[in-house]
Amino acid sequence: MLTKGAIEDLVMSHLSRNCPGGAAPAPGRGACPAKKVFVSDWELKRLYKPGARSVTVPANAIISPLSLDWLEYNGVEVLRN
Repeated sequence: MLTKGAIEDLVMSHLSRNCPGGAAPAPGRGACPAKKVFVSDWELKRLYKPGARSVTVPANAIISPLSLDWLEYNGVEVLRN
């Protein structure tokens, strides 16, 4: 059975024309695109340490709207690394 992460990896490898597993390289294309990370409300609450005023997420992370609302409500700052 394929997991969510395995499916994301398959899709990214086939969409990226310059990466292994993709089609022939497109002319004028650069290196492989960086993989975007989606941070859901559940994942963000796992990253958050009670009492902390900030939470660290990957620099290219996409944070869900529900997570952003939760962060704003609790006064938590997002740090991207």
